Amino acid sequence: MAMTSRRPWRATLTGVGLLTSLGCSSGATPATGSAGAGGSLSGSTGTAGGGGTSASGGAGAAGTGGAAAGSGGAFSGASGGGAPNAGASGAGAPNAGAAGASGGSGPTSCAGRAISLAANTTGADPDTAHALVAIDLQTDLPIGNADRTIEFWMYVKPTDWVAERNEVYVYGTVGALQQVGLDFGAPAVQGMPGNHASLGPYTDGIYDDDTGKYLGITSTASQWLHVAMTWDGANTTLRTYVNGALRITTKSANNTKLITTASLFYLGCNPPYYGCFNGLVDELRVWKVTRTDAEIVGAYSKALVGNEPGLVGYWKFNDTPGSLTALDSVTSAGHSAHPGTFMAATPGAVPTFVTPDPPAPVACP
Repeated sequence: MAMTSRRPWRATLTGVGLLTSLGCSSGATPATGSAGAGGSLSGSTGTAGGGGTSASGGAGAAGTGGAAAGSGGAFSGASGGGAPNAGASGAGAPNAGAAGASGGSGPTSCAGRAISLAANTTGADPDTAHALVAIDLQTDLPIGNADRTIEFWMYVKPTDWVAERNEVYVYGTVGALQQVGLDFGAPAVQGMPGNHASLGPYTDGIYDDDTGKYLGITSTASQWLHVAMTWDGANTTLRTYVNGALRITTKSANNTKLITTASLFYLGCNPPYYGCFNGLVDELRVWKVTRTDAEIVGAYSKALVGNEPGLVGYWKFNDTPGSLTALDSVTSAGHSAHPGTFMAATPGAVPTFVTPDPPAPVACP
């Protein structure tokens, strides 16, 4: 990753505290049951279908005199008990109305809060706030050529897709080409000149994969997206996933191994260059294993229990607004907690806990 401007790091530790993570919230995606088909003769009105919970509504009873069956009930909210729709009028043979499909149970949201880095700038504007989260993972930090996975949700605006101005995370020794990190890509998406939704994963100066690979999304909409980066040390391969799908595969030249060095893990900025991200971040996870395709797609949209094998850091960012630290939610026996500390160039610019609208699409485990 090419960095040309250097500014001294003026970040100031503004406070430390450890607070309790909040519980899950609830909710489900509404859907509507299919309407019963009308009969061929007039008759009495069919009974309305019962409320569903997350898919289609319950079956509507057929009209006794030939009126159409009631449609499936529309559902809403976590309980899924929506108001049933009235049966459509029919003119025809008795009992000709078709029943609505039965509804199934929907997931419960565990999105909770997220952190806002709104004090930073977006686009190509210079950053002076230097709002970030600094985490000391100590011996749990994956360094050297060790396997690793780093993943998180982030809320991105169209103006954020500017390379080397809106760094998302980084760790390792500055200036020694011994870092791993992620920023936005420089070129437009290959074959899609109007779409600048590209990423630039980089490692140890071996490569900065700024190739404009298609991520399956567009840069024209504000959106939550999940990013996971895995390093497979044995095969010297970096893989980058977006919303559970493998999008960028980068093989190091000549099977060069990483020599990533120990440092703080920085989320939101890249000291001392300070191109900083302006959006929201949720569900940051650090693993000391290379997660497989199946593991990533199976868990990226769900909260974790906290004791999954290889998990060494997990920040839900559900802490109470006003706190200046983020709780590490790993629950494995013997784990040393690694709280994230909110930092900035001035106290008023530190990251904040917010309830985002829309929330990250994270279901309960």
